[in-house]
Amino acid sequence: MSAAAVSVIICTRNGWSRGFLDATLQSLLAQSRPAQEILLIDDASSDGTAAYVRQAYPQVTVLPNAGKGLAAARNTGVAAVRSAWVAFIDDDDIWRPEKLAEQLSQAQASETPDAVVWASQIATLRSDAGAPAPWATPRQFASWPACLLGSPIQPSGVLLSKKLLSRMGPFNEQIQEGAAYDYWIRCLSAGISIHYSSKVLLHYRQHHPQMTAMSRKLDHFLNIDAMITPHLARLAPALANRIRSARLLGNLRSLLSHTGISAAASYWRTSVPHPPSSLRIVSYFLLDTIACRAPHRIRHTLRQRAMQLLIGKKTSLPELRPERSGHPM
Repeated sequence: MSAAAVSVIICTRNGWSRGFLDATLQSLLAQSRPAQEILLIDDASSDGTAAYVRQAYPQVTVLPNAGKGLAAARNTGVAAVRSAWVAFIDDDDIWRPEKLAEQLSQAQASETPDAVVWASQIATLRSDAGAPAPWATPRQFASWPACLLGSPIQPSGVLLSKKLLSRMGPFNEQIQEGAAYDYWIRCLSAGISIHYSSKVLLHYRQHHPQMTAMSRKLDHFLNIDAMITPHLARLAPALANRIRSARLLGNLRSLLSHTGISAAASYWRTSVPHPPSSLRIVSYFLLDTIACRAPHRIRHTLRQRAMQLLIGKKTSLPELRPERSGHPM
């Protein structure tokens, strides 16, 4: 295959019966720059997903994963790819037709394409109805150690080289939740950078049930906190404590807003240590809260300033050109 060939990995468990798999696969097949291979990793589906895809989409190669989980499914796919470039997508998300073309163009124009994770800007797509809605690109997390406060990437929007995947090793199959987020942390801490697309290329579907559905938010936050802990141990104690406390405040804010005071109280009791009395932490939290509700045009500036206050150094956000007309932000 050529140096610009792309393999797409789509992981699924019972994707056919969930009702979104056809739209996802059709968006892959409608790419203006087609992928050279599409690998569907079937994680022990019980609804006939594998047989359906083999019959309806002969262009797609179906590989079994024996119910080992999402991280293992991604590793199964990576081990099987034959192309120089690899893209991931979940079984309910949708790519815009120019997704691969733009990201490959970005990579080919780079002097260090194998040291970059190419990430899509995103619009959210509700399952019930409505047009895709804006989702602010989380550039404030796209550096080390700022990434310990939140994930800068949705896996469905990435393109990265097989050389980079070989360098960084497999997704951690021992992590209960957040193996992809862990991977981006590992990349950034190793000097890999993140470059975002110039426009929305991914429609990320929001629906229930979903891994981070409101009823599971408390468990989700606790699992991610556990995943983050080994990475925090690599930092100076003062910085690690500030990041840990800022995460706690942000998670409490989310729980109070979306789940209720009971879940927030449980999280407060479970998460130790409690936030120390620090003006930097409080200033970060207040400015970040303001940014959540600020107009899109100034949101990134506020979040960058908040991160500078917390981490104590100037953070360099990835370049993000304005969205062209005709595409949602």
